[in-house]
Amino acid sequence: MTTAGSLAQRLAEIQGGRADYWSFRGNAKRDHGHGLMQYPAMMVPQMVSALLAAVCESEDAIRRIADPFVGSGTVLTEATLRGLSFVGNDINPLAILLCRVKAGPIYPEAMTERAEVCLGRIAQSRSGHVEVDFPGRDKWFTSAVQDGLSRIRRAITAENSLVVRRFLWVALAETVRLTSNSRTSTFKLHIRATNERKGRRPDPIHVFTRVTRDNLKRYRSLGQSLRHRGHLKRGRYQGDVSLTLGDSRATFGAGIEAGSCDVVLTSPPYGDNVTTVPYGQYSYLPLNWIDLADIGSDVDRKCLSTTHEVDRRSLGGSRRIDPSRVDLLRNLSPSLAETLDALKGLPADRWQRVVAFAGDLQSCVSPTLRVARPGGLLFWVLGNRRVGGQTVPLDQILLEFLEKETCTLVTQIRRCIPSKRMATRNNVASTMTNETILVVRKGG
Repeated sequence: MTTAGSLAQRLAEIQGGRADYWSFRGNAKRDHGHGLMQYPAMMVPQMVSALLAAVCESEDAIRRIADPFVGSGTVLTEATLRGLSFVGNDINPLAILLCRVKAGPIYPEAMTERAEVCLGRIAQSRSGHVEVDFPGRDKWFTSAVQDGLSRIRRAITAENSLVVRRFLWVALAETVRLTSNSRTSTFKLHIRATNERKGRRPDPIHVFTRVTRDNLKRYRSLGQSLRHRGHLKRGRYQGDVSLTLGDSRATFGAGIEAGSCDVVLTSPPYGDNVTTVPYGQYSYLPLNWIDLADIGSDVDRKCLSTTHEVDRRSLGGSRRIDPSRVDLLRNLSPSLAETLDALKGLPADRWQRVVAFAGDLQSCVSPTLRVARPGGLLFWVLGNRRVGGQTVPLDQILLEFLEKETCTLVTQIRRCIPSKRMATRNNVASTMTNETILVVRKGG
């Protein structure tokens, strides 16, 4: 095995002395299926590609990549483009749906044919029955939009192929986002102003048709790229891809042999979803129109019990924490202890949010390290937000957690995030415009 120093050297060579290299400013195009859905806070594909290139060039026998917070599947896609096997997990059913589409099988010609059949069924549909019912339905969708989305939903459910239905559900998810009464300028559910709603006449069928045909082009491009690299045979990816829906604090890597992953490359949330990126709120409306059984048999319908339920289940979603647990976390991370001390005297929810999130993130460390092989590498892309006027040094806090688990620091990379769509402020915390790529090696 090559040394940690050689990886750090290779990363420095790639950067080539350019301070803003890792920002990929003006060079963050989403090719090869990366643009199938506008998912919150997606990683930059070019950054992930560069990191994987560096580790594959400087390390021996890289075969399997893991991501405990798989999100939109940027790491998944870049790993498969290199012919690597992949293990991914997320607590959000919409993320798992999107990743399962990207993982294939990929049959562009057949998919195009079946998608056009579906569009034909939609055009012929005349029923006025609204297919779904959930709290707030009439608030978030006009009756005309409900009718159009219902026609689309009926047409998708009439399709026999699960692979095709999943592809079409992704297009429907994007259609829901674009035709609901929620603002598209934020990932939170935020109702448009009354005068703005009165002036809008979104056409779900027109939007779905456009999104579907655009996604077919992206799907075909992904298939061509995988086939050109020799990683696709008869539509099926030749490596192993394992995707699970679940909590990375408890279920990540379930069924995966311990020590079987060579690299972990991930970007966890930077704080609780409510005050950073509300993945659950973003997903709530689309998931209510999708047949959850098509995502997987393990999808719990209760995740849609409220608009905040997925976020509540996510890291930092619950602020209940045992005092003895707080003492343990303070001992594990002096940086966290210093941050908590600095937040004393501010409203209690500031302190509680920071410690609850840090505790949940620390709970992810052991399951993540379990799947990594001894000597394996872990790349964590992190942002240090501000809470109550105090910077929360998440990169240093996580590094201290990892070092307590025999990991050693290889290098840290600072990057600005000009293209990562996130909130800039809210009433509790301001988010960030810079990230750290933390690279550590698991001890033997």
